Amino acid sequence: MLLRDYTLAHSRTKVRGIFCLETDWSEVRTSPSVEPMLELLKRSPLTIPFVHRNVVTTDTLAYYIGKWAQKRHDDYPILYLAFHGIQGEVQFGDLRRRTARVTLDQLEESLRGKCAGRVIHFGSCGTLGVSLRRMRRFVEETGALAVSGYEKDIDWVRSAALDFSYFASIQQNTMTVPGLRAVRRRVLLRHGREVRSLAFRFALREARPR
Repeated sequence: MLLRDYTLAHSRTKVRGIFCLETDWSEVRTSPSVEPMLELLKRSPLTIPFVHRNVVTTDTLAYYIGKWAQKRHDDYPILYLAFHGIQGEVQFGDLRRRTARVTLDQLEESLRGKCAGRVIHFGSCGTLGVSLRRMRRFVEETGALAVSGYEKDIDWVRSAALDFSYFASIQQNTMTVPGLRAVRRRVLLRHGREVRSLAFRFALREARPR
């Protein structure tokens, strides 16, 4: 990958910021974080701004989800949920607690009709191990342009690298259905082996006939 692959297109489009909510992954002293990856995107020629907040309770998740959905954060249309996960759920904080999880249904309800022109990415194991029909319903109910993530358990480093390239690719096209369709094609072309190996999934809003 050459930087000009991104910067030429980037110069003609508006930068799309990333609003990242991340859990504490493991023992506090050794816990990894996606924040350095976001910092690299910011310091790159793409200069992608980001917000990064830690989430360990359902209350803090609800609080920051509400913040992201506000019009004042339209410049951060990419919601990046870097959590633990299982099929149809994200998990965070103390996983021994039943309250340390939120389902797609709950997120859908919280974001209903609030995500026009935005993308929601689940950087978590298995959350999108659901049917394509369920993913499309999530897109339709929230109003998002697209939802993306992983179908199964994933390697942390490899998925972070794919997320990096995915977020960079989003900068190359308009935040529209055709624009994100081009992003999907580009990611598959450049990283097809990793897309298949990590079971990366992407559901796009259905284009409405005029």
